[in-house]
Amino acid sequence: MSLLIFLAVFAVYISGSSPAIAPRDAADMASSALTLGVAHPPGYPLYAALGRAWLSLPALGNPAYRLALLSAAAAAAAVAALYGAVARRSGVWAGLSAAALWAFSAPLWKFALIQEKYALHALFIAGLFALSEGEKASHWRRARLTGLLLGLGLVNHQSLLLWLPALAVLWRRECVRHGAAWTESAWAAAPWSAAGLALYLFLWIRLGSLGLAVSTALRSQYGTGTLFAGLAVPLTPERIFRLIAWSMKTWAAAVSPPGVAAAAVGAVLAWRGDRSRAAGLVLGAAMAGPLFVIVARLDTSNWVACTALEPAFLLPAMSAAVFAGEAVARLKAAAPWTWGILAAGALVFRSPFPERRDDFLAHDYARNLRRAVPPGGRLLAGGDTALFGMRWLELTEPRAPGREVSGAAMIDEKAWLGAGARRGDDFVTGFVPRTLRPESLFPEGLVQRVASRPRPAAAIVVLRRPRGWARNESYVRDAKLSYAFAAWSSARLLEARGLSPSPVLDMSAAAMDPEDYQLESFTGP
Repeated sequence: MSLLIFLAVFAVYISGSSPAIAPRDAADMASSALTLGVAHPPGYPLYAALGRAWLSLPALGNPAYRLALLSAAAAAAAVAALYGAVARRSGVWAGLSAAALWAFSAPLWKFALIQEKYALHALFIAGLFALSEGEKASHWRRARLTGLLLGLGLVNHQSLLLWLPALAVLWRRECVRHGAAWTESAWAAAPWSAAGLALYLFLWIRLGSLGLAVSTALRSQYGTGTLFAGLAVPLTPERIFRLIAWSMKTWAAAVSPPGVAAAAVGAVLAWRGDRSRAAGLVLGAAMAGPLFVIVARLDTSNWVACTALEPAFLLPAMSAAVFAGEAVARLKAAAPWTWGILAAGALVFRSPFPERRDDFLAHDYARNLRRAVPPGGRLLAGGDTALFGMRWLELTEPRAPGREVSGAAMIDEKAWLGAGARRGDDFVTGFVPRTLRPESLFPEGLVQRVASRPRPAAAIVVLRRPRGWARNESYVRDAKLSYAFAAWSSARLLEARGLSPSPVLDMSAAAMDPEDYQLESFTGP
């Protein structure tokens, strides 16, 4: 049954898999897998190694699509693992209910379609949960495997730390059930955790510097322990209340109203039947969801901040699915009907269904940028979609001589501009350099040339708009914003020269903040 569930969910996911790179970090993750390299901090060595191995398998399609299939496989395996854990305890219909709710939950379905590490994160979460309960004969074997998965999972995504307190509660309960010492179980897992964490040595090997490897692993460039400093706001009692309310609303939206109702009933029943297990699930969900949102301190009125917080609800959605399964298990004869209602409800509330099979927005945007920058030119890019997308094209569709692409937030802007002062082929995109007067930049389509004399702007290739364009989903909005900001900055530069931009050119977009742009409105074709 677990295999059948995996195949069914995998089929659903691959029907909507992205055929090209997705916006934001996806191209950087794909590049690290393609080159066995180091992605943005904390480096994500597990994804690079696993992705490189996956790409070595015989398969059809370009590397970006094949890495999207890796996410689909990992997410489907996570759902199958959850089914096994719930069905073992509460029966087939409970397992099917939990599997359906999590498979069709907003965060898991979204990240199963693109080149990201979050589907693997979901697989580690589900695997660790499944190992936290079992027969006495397998106790020590499960403890050691838990240690290994925990170490590897932390290498994949460091937010797995938020699952640790819940795992401790679940394993303490398991030790009591089997008469095993909790400390001995933890010591049995410790060396295997260290073995998993040893994959961080990959950073040292690839970067060639221990100091740089440690700095990357600790995310020193972003601020260790900080999610997005540029979007963070001070905490006040009122803001904490709003963040909790937003978290609960987002948590509920992730699993659909029928799923929320079933999860609430199941949580009460689970608390009455096995308080330790219920407490572990609630603790894990609360720490990964609401508590993480509070600690991150992001302004949830900003759509960019909301997008950044979407992965935080993978674990809360899984906990809700488990509790819903507990409720279904108590219904006996009505369990099959209830499972059908929950599965149908999850699908209805995800309608139109998440799919990216016709989404080339990030790929087309990167192609347009490359057309604007001549061979051998340099581009200083603000925004992950521009930076990582251009680098991906240089890897997968090389043109000689290549373009040098740098991230505006990662280098000294003044030094970069100074180094190319005599070249005449330097360009910026996604931001207006603070060290230059407007007269030093001339708009050329999606980029601005660091020069005083214009030249003909590069033609814009056809932007293939996916079916999700009208829905204004966050990744689609990111692509819209890239074009809107280019038009906005071009209009401002023309105005600085006393020229009037055309109404179509002057689309309204806000200037970028330290982390990303913010779109106030989007008008025009």
